[in-house]
Amino acid sequence: MFVSQVADGPPSSHDSPQLRPQMTRGEIESALASGSSPPVFTSSLRRSLRNDRDDSALDQNHLSHRKTDCSQPLSSNEPETKERKNQICFQPRASILDYTELMYQGSDRIRGLVTCFWTIIGAYLVSLLLSHYENNGEFLSRGLASLIFSRGTDLILSDLALVLSTSFVVPFVRVLWIGRWQPRFLDPRHSRSMIFQAVAEIGWLVVWYTWQGTRGWPWSQRCFFSLHTAVNWMKVHSYLSTNRRLACSLRTRNELEGLQSTRKEQNKVTCMQIKALDAELCPYMVRFPETQTLSNYAMFQLCPTLVYEIEYPRTSRIRWGYVAEKMAGTVGIFIVFYIVVAHLVIPHLERMHEVGLLLTTVHLMGPMATCWLLFFFITFDSIANGFAELTCFADRRFYDDWWNARGLDEFSRKWNRPVHMFLARHIYMPVRELWKNSRDVKRSGFISRLQKNMPPSVAAMAATFFFSSILHEVTIVVACHRWNHGVFFFSQMLQIPVILFAERAAWFRGQQALRN
Repeated sequence: MFVSQVADGPPSSHDSPQLRPQMTRGEIESALASGSSPPVFTSSLRRSLRNDRDDSALDQNHLSHRKTDCSQPLSSNEPETKERKNQICFQPRASILDYTELMYQGSDRIRGLVTCFWTIIGAYLVSLLLSHYENNGEFLSRGLASLIFSRGTDLILSDLALVLSTSFVVPFVRVLWIGRWQPRFLDPRHSRSMIFQAVAEIGWLVVWYTWQGTRGWPWSQRCFFSLHTAVNWMKVHSYLSTNRRLACSLRTRNELEGLQSTRKEQNKVTCMQIKALDAELCPYMVRFPETQTLSNYAMFQLCPTLVYEIEYPRTSRIRWGYVAEKMAGTVGIFIVFYIVVAHLVIPHLERMHEVGLLLTTVHLMGPMATCWLLFFFITFDSIANGFAELTCFADRRFYDDWWNARGLDEFSRKWNRPVHMFLARHIYMPVRELWKNSRDVKRSGFISRLQKNMPPSVAAMAATFFFSSILHEVTIVVACHRWNHGVFFFSQMLQIPVILFAERAAWFRGQQALRN
């Protein structure tokens, strides 16, 4: 289950050591206002990724990347600005714990650790199955299996319909924002367009949550369908928001070009504006709106990312042996997950009314931590990397070294990067920019004092936490058909004062091991 991914700060500098990402509209306007010329993206070229052992790169012969002038590293005398850090960019890189990829590279740095880990897990599972056989006369409990696979056909068809229904975004964008006869009152630059987009997204979400509530599925099917609905909604929102921004740039560019054609002399500032907008509309090879096709959206739907881009760095081929290993890993981890839940989690939950909540919680600490680790590996190491290989998606940095995190904020950024990148781009950065700009507007009263005393980064972090908490609360209520009076929501929001305390307490800030 996705956990609150707090974009409490800009992406770290090592997110894009070799790439300068595409400019946002705010950066273009800032560059034009200051009189400087924004960088222009050249046409892309293919390049191989350097096989650097320290960077855990992908196979050099396997990767190809479109090279732009923004891919050049900063010179030694060029400081790294905040604007550069604040970008979300994609580039070819491997998952740092992807043992299969390391073996393809000929590296065995973690071979012993992986072998030891799965040997211990295997020995423990054998002991657990033998103990269950001695007590119940069977090696494997079948109750959970009958629950998981009950009404499987209904679940598969509903999930397929859910995914296919998201394709409404393609005609939505083409007809309303970039079509030849688009309505004037839905200009993508107007707030009415944003409201219309929000109504469409919320309506789609309500339809499928209502459908899930009327099917009468057991809890396992409800949890899966609710989580997949939330994931698809994030894809829909990213696709619509990104294309609305590009549609705004396209209309602005066309208006500037039409205005310039009526003049006898070309205005230098207008030429710079058109050049900057062209860079935004065509960052690599394909130009917006040529990307507004069902095939382009289908590829985005299959790619293991929640942030839409016109193009992604791609690999040169599909390694079917790699895909087979990831499929085998998915099946193996699922079996381990099933045994842990069926033999260690459910029995304690069934006896909770006898032993009490406190003792049950203590008994479940170990099994639930194991389940969380298994969920992490099956999601980000097996499934995500498998789909990345099938779609030739080269950026496989689905997580960072969350085990070295020194606080809740750092852990939230590192353990689930797809959700973190979604929240960073669509919640944190817009709120921070809006808060920063609204501080210049003179107001009186509580709002004015709040804007004066609260930094934009703190306001954006609070908004990101609030959005994430609401999304978690709604998903849990829909999946469980119960509302626990907002307990999960408030427990999520309580992380904000904990993070602020950890950052501002001098004696605690230096305790690295304690924070970890």
